[in-house]
Amino acid sequence: MIKRFEFSRRLLLASMASLAAPAFAADEPSQSPVARGLLAKNPLALAFETAPDALPDVQVMGPKGEVGLADLIKGKIVLMPIWAEWCLPCLTELPDFARLQQVYGNDKFAIVPVLSGAKKQMTPEITAQFLAFLNASIFEPLIEHKFGMRLIDTLGRQGNSFSLPCNVLIAPDGRVIAREMGLKSNDPEDKTKTKLTEDEAYGRVDKAAHGQTQSLWGTPAGDEFAVCMAGGYFKT
Repeated sequence: MIKRFEFSRRLLLASMASLAAPAFAADEPSQSPVARGLLAKNPLALAFETAPDALPDVQVMGPKGEVGLADLIKGKIVLMPIWAEWCLPCLTELPDFARLQQVYGNDKFAIVPVLSGAKKQMTPEITAQFLAFLNASIFEPLIEHKFGMRLIDTLGRQGNSFSLPCNVLIAPDGRVIAREMGLKSNDPEDKTKTKLTEDEAYGRVDKAAHGQTQSLWGTPAGDEFAVCMAGGYFKT
């Protein structure tokens, strides 16, 4: 049997198609649909922007078979990280999302990551191993049907291209409220880093997997955001 660390390192490195760090937008006045009330000054809430208000009609694969995405998320506020196995920033955010789900997930709020745009033949079993390595086993391994990328292409699109991470906030009635795109790191040096070596890339994922916060979602701003959502911040 392949050891967990050896398997995870090889699979992660093989999956990282690009080690370039994402660009950061210049500071601009916020028009976030989320940054209001208790979240008016929350840096994560301020990072959200308007998005297409309808979810793509897609099926997702999981351990129990296929299910419609709309049926999976209705009835509560859902933060849906759209991620891919080749997206380094996505992998560094997932452990922080897992902790927030563990602490604040309830009948009003849930975090539901969905893998989209996979470049490997990602089965639910392999996806579960990714999540386990990242201490994110609390999440069901969900994959867009037939390894499609409609979620990325619809919700992550910016002009003629798309961007990950793409974290989508959804109201209890299934309406898309807003999206937050691009790595929001807790490390100011990330804003000046344009290229990562292989060791640096894996190192960041490995640190995240070992509980060292690599994104703003793992800071008090993430807790404040989740507390508001768990309290029913958006109503139907």
